[in-house]
Parts: sequence; C-alpha cells; structure tokens
Amino acid sequence: MTAELRFDANEILNLSRAIRALPEGIKTKAMASAMRRMREMARSRIVKRSAEHTRLPQGVVRKATTARFNAGGNTQDVIVKSGWVPLYKLGATQTSRGVRVRARGSYAGAFLAEMDSGHRAVAMRVSDRRLPIRELFGPNPAHAITNNPDVYLDVLVEIIQEHLAPRVLHEIDRLLPR
Repeated sequence: MTAELRFDANEILNLSRAIRALPEGIKTKAMASAMRRMREMARSRIVKRSAEHTRLPQGVVRKATTARFNAGGNTQDVIVKSGWVPLYKLGATQTSRGVRVRARGSYAGAFLAEMDSGHRAVAMRVSDRRLPIRELFGPNPAHAITNNPDVYLDVLVEIIQEHLAPRVLHEIDRLLPR
C-alpha cells in the first residue's frame, strides 16, 4: 500500500519564502480554510469512488461517510463506517424465479421475507427444508476500502497534488487586504 506524491522543489521553495513573510493570523486562517476544503473534496471523491467500486447508490455511501477536523492535532479524517448493506434496501422486487435487485442483478431462489426483528429482507433457504433461512446482503463500503486501499489512496494523492497548493494560495489571496 504505497502512494506516490511528487512536488517540484523550486515551486515549494518559492512558495515557502512567500508564505513565511505573511502574518501568522493569515497563514493559520488560510491553511485551516484550505484543509477544510480538501477534507470535503476528499469526502465527496471517496464517496463517488466507493459508490462506483461497490455498485451502490452514492446516497447510501454518503450516509456512512463522515469527515472531521481535529484542530489540536491538525488532522483531517474521512471515515467510512458501514455494515453489509441489506439487499432489500437497494430496491429488491420479487419475480417468478427469485428476487431482482436494482443495479445488482437477480438472485434465483431468493424471496422477500419479514424477519423476526420486524424488518423486510431478501432471504434464501439454507437447506431443502422450510426453515432456517438467511438474509442476503450487498456490499460493505468500509470493507471495500479496507480490502482495496490503493484505489482510495490514489484519490487522496490526486487531490493533494492537484488542489492543495492552489487552494492555499486562493485562501491567502482572499485573506490579504486589497
């Protein structure tokens, strides 16, 4: 799990000299604003990539994703916490051969059931007998990220490489008196 990040040393040197000459208040506010924007960009891109990767609607992934800023440690976190998404919540419909789930396909022999806990589910028999049955689930966005970190690290590297420096400069320009 490695990510490659490239910066031009001359650009960084020139930028650091210019930033060093700015008042502390402006530097702090500019960096905080830029990092908040980076966090939101990272969140929306991770949601988009995860939705494509897991073939889930973006709204389902977005509900499981939070972003937060730790001012004391100057860290940004984009957290995806989710369980396995029940197939029923993805728009399951009963057919003569089983269950069809929007964007996921057909599940032969499956059926819509009312579970003990009172919720509706896509279920399948475990054996030839009537009971027991088990609920069928779709993907888990958090699990997909854990199992494929390079897919998501590339998103973060791209954001940092293409947007961080311009965003910091934009925020500095916005804060400087005219």
